This record gives sequence, C-alpha cells and structure tokens, in this order.
Amino acid sequence: MAKKVIMPKLGLTMEEGVINKWLVKEGDRVEKGDPLFEVATDKVNMEVEAPASGVVLKILYPEGSTVPITQTVAYIGEEGEVIPSEEEAVPEAVAEAPEKESQEEVREEAPAEPKGAFTVETKSGERIKVSPLAKRLAMEHGIDLTMVVGTGPGGRIIKRDIEKFIAEQKLKPREAASGPGVSKTVPLTRMRKIIAQRMLQSVQSKPHFFLTREVRADELVALRERLLPLVEKRTGYRVSYTDILIKIVARVLEEFPEVNAYFLDEEIQFNEQINIGIAVALDEGLVVPVLRDANRKSIASIVEETNRLVQKAREGKLLPEDLEGGTFTISNLGMFGVDSFTAIINPPQSAILACGAIRKKPYFDGKEIIAAHLWNLTLSCDHRIIDGATAAKFMSALVSFIEDPLNLIL
Repeated sequence: MAKKVIMPKLGLTMEEGVINKWLVKEGDRVEKGDPLFEVATDKVNMEVEAPASGVVLKILYPEGSTVPITQTVAYIGEEGEVIPSEEEAVPEAVAEAPEKESQEEVREEAPAEPKGAFTVETKSGERIKVSPLAKRLAMEHGIDLTMVVGTGPGGRIIKRDIEKFIAEQKLKPREAASGPGVSKTVPLTRMRKIIAQRMLQSVQSKPHFFLTREVRADELVALRERLLPLVEKRTGYRVSYTDILIKIVARVLEEFPEVNAYFLDEEIQFNEQINIGIAVALDEGLVVPVLRDANRKSIASIVEETNRLVQKAREGKLLPEDLEGGTFTISNLGMFGVDSFTAIINPPQSAILACGAIRKKPYFDGKEIIAAHLWNLTLSCDHRIIDGATAAKFMSALVSFIEDPLNLIL
C-alpha cells in the first residue's frame, strides 16, 4: 500500500511550511531516509526524508506551495501501484474553493466559461479573466496578474498558472517593470520575508532606546592571547572575542533578570535560563542560533558549541530547536571592520548587544596619552521592561568584566 509523505511539524510554533525545492521527481526510486524535498518554515530551511523505500508515485504540490502541517504532499509505493482517485485529488487545504470550481479549473478545453470565473480590473484599466482560487493564490504571494499567462478557457488565469509562475520566479530574477536606474527585481526568499516581518514587528511594537560605551579592552585582548593555545589544544577551535563576551554577558545577566526577560501579553516573563543568541550572517539572510545555559558553561564549552552552531548554520543544517528559546542576543560586526552600530531587538527578547571592531588607538587614561585597545559596544533595549538607569548599570557591570576579565573565574 502506498505510503503518505506529509508536511512534518518541525517546531513547536510551526503551522505550515513552504516547499522550496523537490529533490526527486515522480518515478524516481528512493530509499528510506533519502532527502525528498526542502521545506522552509518560519525559522529554518530543512530537508524532509523519505519515510519508506519505494518509487515516488505522485507529487501533489509544486515548488513554492505553502502546505499545512500533517498534509500529504506525495506518495511512495511500488512501481505501477495505483493511488485511489480520491487520493490523487487536490487536497482540501489547497482547494478551498467550491468543488465545482476545482473541476472546472482542470477542464482546460471546456467550451463555456464556468460560473466561478470573473474579471479583475488592473490599475491601468486592463480587465483580466481569473478564477477565484487563482486570484486568492496570487494575492497570498503578492503576484501581479498582468505578468501571468492564462491557459484556462478564453485565456482565463487558473490555479496552475499561478503555481507555474511561482515556480519560475524561484529560478530566475524578475525584470523590473519600470523605474529609472532599475535593472531588475528579485523575489523575496522565505528567509528574507521572515526577517522583514520580524524586524518590522520589533521596531513597531518595541520602543527601542540605545546606550553606547567605549571600553578599554587591553586586558580582554591579553586574556584571549593566553587562552588561544589552551582552548585550541582542548577543542580544536580558536577562541574568539565573541566567545569570551558570551561568558561575560551571561554572567552579568544573572544580576539583571529584567534584561533577560520577555514582554508578553501585558506581562513581564522572567526567564530562568540564560540562552544567548549569536547572530550569524549568511548569503541568504541572518539567522540567530541559540547557546543554552551560557552562564553554566566554561569558555572552552562555549567555543565548541558556538563553532558547532555556526557550522550548522552555514551548511543549512540548523534544526528548529537550535533557533528557539533565546533570551538575549549578541551581534558582532567587528570582523567586517565596523566601528559601531545599533541593532534591532530580536522578538520576543528585550535587548541585544551590538559589537564593533577592537582597535588600538590613542587614549587618555587620566594621566597621559597611551595606546589602548578600544571597543565600542551598543545596547538596544525595550523601554517597556528596561529603564535607562537599569540599562546603564548593566553596561557598567559589563564594562567592569571586560576591563578586568579575571573576575569571571574569581
């Protein structure tokens, strides 16, 4: 009997996934555990494996489709096995329009226009024939109907025309319709859409304020130099300033629980765990894997885990649990030569620390001008939870540990 392949639930908050890419085609033979398709959730991209060995009998959704969790997306069985007609039908989750409309849409040669078809008037006054299901799908994906070629009766745009257009746009950039100096436009990827939504949500819902401190980091630089051979011998990785900063921030958060809290539903949720998110820049966007219980880990353990998470991020192998539960985030752009910047808070967190490059500069220590390693740190805070004085005290405690990092082990 044919085995159903379903859209899996890949995280506690996942309700649907987008099929980015099919890695097999109908008729291919697969073994249990082989990757079948790539799915994008609201947190991460993952490959879904075959639940059984056999032949891919039927693929129900094209690339670009949004599919609810537990919905069947394909069938695997023995070669020549027939799927019952009711199983081959378009799933109800997609065909939300009346049954008559679905039947009419697949009847390409129907001589009469079905009752479900109607026209849409564009801004230019052009009237386009489009079925209700196709119109709804186009609206969900932000598609300009004037760019779609209809293959239904009388040139009407039907559902499969929209699905084909979505798939084609994932393979190539769109040429710009108009605009001086614009060479082309590129559709947003799933990850970029999510980043845009969350950052807009953060700016609109969280009253941000920012504090910047210039820190003398000579002792931190010296500590890292001493740790480099020791940590590398133990872990095989080089300790970074971010690794040491994670340990320092986690220690300071123990003293400032409100900086480690969430503002949720008109309540403040104080988090028992201190889970530090590490912003990782990828070609396709930004991800923030989470280092859990950072305050309970040694620097060597932090080095091992951050390198593991960064490697998984760059290989596209992060799991939903790698991205969930962060209570504070560190974003370091120093390796790109950035001196200082302000960062947007990662919801539902209430603060994020932005780090620039450590530079050796002239510095007046109160007695004379000396050469010192200086580091600009900027804390972004949600003013609904964190007051200015609290943020200032947090930064002062942070600075004291950076200027005398041996206090971490005392």
